[in-house]
Amino acid sequence: MNKKILAAAGTVVGGAIALFVGAEFFASKVAAKEVDKAIDSVSEFADIDYQKVDASLLGGGVKVKGITIAPTGSGEQYRVDEVVVYDYDATEEDVPAALNMAINGVALNLADMGEQGTALKEFGYSDELSVNFATKYAYKEDEQEVRLEKFEVGADDVGDLDVSLHLSNVSMDPAAMANMPFALLGMTFHEAEITYDDDSLVTRMFETAAAAEGVSVEELKKEAIAGLEADLASGDDDLSKELVEEMKAFINNPDGFSIKFSPDEPVTFSQFMETGGDPTALVNLLNVRFES
Repeated sequence: MNKKILAAAGTVVGGAIALFVGAEFFASKVAAKEVDKAIDSVSEFADIDYQKVDASLLGGGVKVKGITIAPTGSGEQYRVDEVVVYDYDATEEDVPAALNMAINGVALNLADMGEQGTALKEFGYSDELSVNFATKYAYKEDEQEVRLEKFEVGADDVGDLDVSLHLSNVSMDPAAMANMPFALLGMTFHEAEITYDDDSLVTRMFETAAAAEGVSVEELKKEAIAGLEADLASGDDDLSKELVEEMKAFINNPDGFSIKFSPDEPVTFSQFMETGGDPTALVNLLNVRFES
């Protein structure tokens, strides 16, 4: 190949790389200014500092790294590894219309978590947890529809809890938001799901309970399953054979579970009210299913 062609190609590639690096650097600078504006807007509530802002042009979102948050007047300080905003959009009235973000590495001291922290210590966790949060949702203003695709909270070596939800007839304009919770009276529920993936929490709970009773984990699990089967045989209205089988499967192999709410037809708020909060009526109305 002609050396001039090779040289030209190299120049073009090198120029493209330089432009890309320069564009990412410029984007990070712009993003940092926007982050500073956002921090300034909440300065009366908390003192927030960060080390670095990166903006990716390849779908990596805007990353704010090395964050410290000190709520005003609390005397406390929290560390966060990074906040990543992949997507954000708002309506003309500044109502969030789309949000896809993650907060990674929130350092929580078990000593500050009260009874929950004490329980986690008993389960053998260290003094500090690294907590992660992620959410992704979309609000269609014209259709008054909210789809929460993800609302996930978890901690390293503990587990992750995720919620998804679909609602309609929901207005999020400023007037409706000011009238909460009454603005929800006209909402319609379509479906939802709660998912839990265990890292070690349930296993540690079994081990701790077994040690307290002076039995093995297998013996404890057999006892729990025997109790479920006895309740089913007694005619407990809150249990079905299918539910007991799924719960037995989870006890034997506690990797995780899901609870699905999938009514045959959309459910209005008034239909919720008509159940009077009766658990059995709600389970039937929402077609609730537990799956291990």
